[in-house]
Amino acid sequence: MLFASLLFLGLRAPAQRAYAPGSVLALGNWFMFGVQRPGVYKIDIPMLNNAGFNTANLSSAAIRLYGNGGSMLSEANNGSWTDDLRENAIQIVDGGDGQLNGTDYILFYANGPDEWIRDSVNQSFQHRKNIYSDKSYYFLTVGGNGRRVNTAPLLGSPVVTVSTFNDRFFHELDTVNFLGSGKEWYGEELSALPGRSLTRNFNVSFPNLQTGAGLELRVQTVARSVNSSSRFECRVNNQLAGSVPINPAGGGPYDLFAQPGTGSFLVPGAQLNNTISFSYVPGGVNAQGWINWFEIFTRRNISLNGVSQLLFRDWSSVGNSRAEFVLGNAGNNTLVWDITDPVNPQRMQGNSNGTEFRFVNDALRLREYVAFNPAEALLPSLEGVVANQNLHAGSPADLLIITYHSLLPEAIRLANLHQQRNGISSVVVTTQQVFHEFGSGTPDPTAIRDFVKMYWDKYGSTSGKPKYLLLFGDASFDYKNRLFNNTNLVPAWQSLSSLDPLGSYTSDDFFGFLDDQEDINSTALINLLDIGIGRIPAKNPGEAKNYVDKAFAYYAPESLGLWRNNLCFVTDDEDANLHFQDAEIITSTAALTGPVFNIQKLYLDAYRQETNAGGAQYPAANQASNNQVINGSLIWNYNGHGGPRRLAEETVLDQEMVNSWKNTNRLPLFITATCDFAPYDNPTISSLGEDLLLRPASGGIGLMTTTRPVFAFSNRIMNNNYMRFALEEGVNGQYRSLGDAIRETKNFTYQTLGDIINNRKFTLLGDPALTLAFPAQRVRITKVNGIPAAQADTLSSTEKITIEGEVVDLQGNLLNAFNGNLYPAVFDKPQTIFTLGNDPGSIAAPFQTQQVALFKGQSTVTAGRFSFSFRVPKDINYQFGNGKLSLYAENGATDANGYFQNFIIGGEGTDNSGDKTGPAIRLFLNDELFASGGITNQRPRLIVKLADSSGINTTGSGIGHDIVATLDDDNRQFFILNEFYQAELNSYQRGVVRFQLPELTPGRHSIKLKAWDVLNNSNEAVLEFIVADDADLELKHVLNYPNPFTTHTSFWFEHNKPGLPLQVQLQIMTITGRTIKTFSRVIQTDGNRSADIEWNGRDDFGDRVGRGVYLYKLRVSVPGGGVKEVLEKLVIL
Repeated sequence: MLFASLLFLGLRAPAQRAYAPGSVLALGNWFMFGVQRPGVYKIDIPMLNNAGFNTANLSSAAIRLYGNGGSMLSEANNGSWTDDLRENAIQIVDGGDGQLNGTDYILFYANGPDEWIRDSVNQSFQHRKNIYSDKSYYFLTVGGNGRRVNTAPLLGSPVVTVSTFNDRFFHELDTVNFLGSGKEWYGEELSALPGRSLTRNFNVSFPNLQTGAGLELRVQTVARSVNSSSRFECRVNNQLAGSVPINPAGGGPYDLFAQPGTGSFLVPGAQLNNTISFSYVPGGVNAQGWINWFEIFTRRNISLNGVSQLLFRDWSSVGNSRAEFVLGNAGNNTLVWDITDPVNPQRMQGNSNGTEFRFVNDALRLREYVAFNPAEALLPSLEGVVANQNLHAGSPADLLIITYHSLLPEAIRLANLHQQRNGISSVVVTTQQVFHEFGSGTPDPTAIRDFVKMYWDKYGSTSGKPKYLLLFGDASFDYKNRLFNNTNLVPAWQSLSSLDPLGSYTSDDFFGFLDDQEDINSTALINLLDIGIGRIPAKNPGEAKNYVDKAFAYYAPESLGLWRNNLCFVTDDEDANLHFQDAEIITSTAALTGPVFNIQKLYLDAYRQETNAGGAQYPAANQASNNQVINGSLIWNYNGHGGPRRLAEETVLDQEMVNSWKNTNRLPLFITATCDFAPYDNPTISSLGEDLLLRPASGGIGLMTTTRPVFAFSNRIMNNNYMRFALEEGVNGQYRSLGDAIRETKNFTYQTLGDIINNRKFTLLGDPALTLAFPAQRVRITKVNGIPAAQADTLSSTEKITIEGEVVDLQGNLLNAFNGNLYPAVFDKPQTIFTLGNDPGSIAAPFQTQQVALFKGQSTVTAGRFSFSFRVPKDINYQFGNGKLSLYAENGATDANGYFQNFIIGGEGTDNSGDKTGPAIRLFLNDELFASGGITNQRPRLIVKLADSSGINTTGSGIGHDIVATLDDDNRQFFILNEFYQAELNSYQRGVVRFQLPELTPGRHSIKLKAWDVLNNSNEAVLEFIVADDADLELKHVLNYPNPFTTHTSFWFEHNKPGLPLQVQLQIMTITGRTIKTFSRVIQTDGNRSADIEWNGRDDFGDRVGRGVYLYKLRVSVPGGGVKEVLEKLVIL
């Protein structure tokens, strides 16, 4: 990660585009055709029949062709733009009978996907290759009267006669993208590496070359020659045309990967067949060069000799009122069209003299022509039938969802969730629909922007303006599917730069710059987002379903919980405390903006660093971070070093850790102010960020994250600004949605920080219309020990405290219909902690935190009111100061939160209890049926039941007074469980700890747990167990009880597959093996012991079985394979 500034100012303007009320694709039957290069194309009857076109009684006049040419769309909002699909003028050759049949055909001109940009000042051209498609597309339909190629009028005598023209040629082979980023791809490699060559030859022919014509060669190359210069030598027909020097490339990870070089050379004596050679002269070992593109310009005779079609134009005649063009080798059927306006070609009239055809036209501007014989017209490719659509007629909507066709069902399911739960209206469209209607069939990302802009222009000044854009599908820097398993489903915008690791990036912000004067490539104004944008980078329907399932779970009653009050901040070490200082700024902003939330500071350098074969690590910090996710945090915020596969050099988060989480109903928003944590547009990287979002039933509900390397300074500003907007409660008590928060954060940062690129590298992965699980109502305290809350009371050690309060709405009105549970947490005063200075780059420094919990309880809320009691532990800070009471309440349908600080903690109270006994402890694994010595899976959940007349100590502030679990009597393997303790309902004297143990090796293990009461009396308990290998199904302690029995018995067994549906069959047999009773059922429990089958001693016919000895066979199977059988005996008395 790195450290950086610019400030741009700009103006904003009202909408200027005008839109058709509906798309031409709304009605009729449509067929799409593709073309790969410019020229005149023919569609005949056999081709129409193959397309499924009904050619019976087909009126020639009714045939219509639509398309916008196929070149890339303008990214500037005020650039050239075409609404919907334009009708193209075509020529129908039908023999004059008005019917298209037999050998009749259609002729039309197409520009192809690439274009030549004219330079009138220098009378030249520059090619622009279409990076999104190798084809341009046209749409054929029948109905009404179609546009036809008109005949140009005859003009008077020419001023100048033209028989030669400016020809042009380009070569660009886009095969490699060095950084996996940016628009620019590069072509042929030239190097001395094995299997490569330092020279590459190209054969280029120019038929009918003008006598004595030379040529101009323009070339752009790149090379990676670290710390040494290199060059390309360019030859035409074995004669050196010139050299292209290349500057040295740096060897650092953030230096330009390769240096570009451009050359332009005039070469005399062009030939009909030319050999263009490029040789790379490396500057050092392992140097590599690549050809980006080259262009050739020369003059040819205007002649069809040996040419099926001829595209021509002439700069030399421009400016004359009229010019006569002389076409050689023309035949009786030769046609010449003026294609200056390619949508409306005009047929040129002229005079034929033998094989020469002359025509006169206006030459005040450069005009383009095509000469051809219809019999040699090109054939388009049939691309298929196009279904009717009409995005132009869409209704106003809050949320626009653009998705890939295979993900459409899940996108609709998510839209329905928003409509049903939040009243958010949606429009769901596919990329194909958008590309057809706004890109003339080309998968150009700008078509998506233009679709969104249409909605903004139509409804942006009304109450129906769109608020959110969800890009529902993955993207790729490879627009043309060159990569294996490419994921270009919903394309992203890429920057122009492809060589600079710091300047090359992707950004979905492009789709939200919607004002008319905005241009993402311009620095003349500040582009601001008009809409909140998020992306769900699902690659397939399974990943899409995973996310939508999590969205449903996020809103489900099961996701209610006090985790919604927690914010977790994880911070990297070293760099002279840079990240530590940034975290202190960010957490201060969070505390000031959202004081209702409980801030957990997990600063790596505040934990003891350990070094092993894998390098330096912070195991206690990792455990604390995992605990925060498993217990639940509304937001998990990280700043520091990182990358696509882990966070921090010491690995505070990686895939193995994420795989261990079980947090289905406690999904946080992850904020990762670090380098390229989620480069979703790179199919070659399986990033941890994407996995967090798309993994099933765990991970996160969203990420505010980065896609490329970023700067620490700018990261801190972005992170801090996000806290300001995301945690700010509005005047109506509501919080911003994810989309609103990211939009306002980015806009504020765009306006106050010059690092535009760093801003654009941050993206929202997730649903922009989703609002974080902020509690909907409020909780307030009314009395402390009978004293009104407005009067501050003092809470001293060992005192019993009673607190009263109520649940209210956002206006402060009592919710007397609220019946549920309250979860209070009482925190001691803020305490000062020092980081440890574990590394030379880390400096020991103080910071304050308020995380010492004196009590965590549960209390019943009845008619909106509650009361709870607890005893203040001895282990408090005896100095006097304000504590904090954090409050959360839920009733199974909605929730509320609040906080209270108008009380003092400090001083020593009087204890008259006489309690000298530590807590009673009971230990279980997975559920409370577990018995010591039983079997379990490799990742069991520890359950601890605690009881004490004075209450349980969870402060962690007394030396050794934690709830501690030690594995296998190894003091290096211990777990501090204070934060996992939760008091039972309406009792401060009983409670439970639930803790997910790490993966254990198969074999015998033990857990020793030590706990303290608030008077500092302790006790210990030990649980022994056997861990079975998760790869196999294991059954133990198969029995029936009672045995012997008379009228009733239960069948028990232990297994190592908690949480999985077990197919269980129990057969009771006579000693001879005859089956008399069969039970078959699916058993699924959280624990390892099952006692779900009971038998009344009767057979399958309902008859009582006689006394004696019987056998029973238990057969258990698990999903995905694995079957075990056990045979045992039972006795009936």
